[in-house]
Amino acid sequence: MKIASMRVYADILANAARNGWNYTPQSIVSGSNRHFEEMSLQLIEAGYEIVPVGARPYCNQLNKQAGG
Repeated sequence: MKIASMRVYADILANAARNGWNYTPQSIVSGSNRHFEEMSLQLIEAGYEIVPVGARPYCNQLNKQAGG
């Protein structure tokens, strides 16, 4: 999720640069964080669950099928 957000935000910055816009490094970091948060909220609202990298969510139904 974070990588996808960073890629989209990089595209946004590249388009802005092509149009002559310049941002301070602090603005870029702040904007990147804000973009990630907004993208996360949109996905959550659409019904997705954001989990940390390496997390192993528990699924009762899958564990029953696997014999657990």
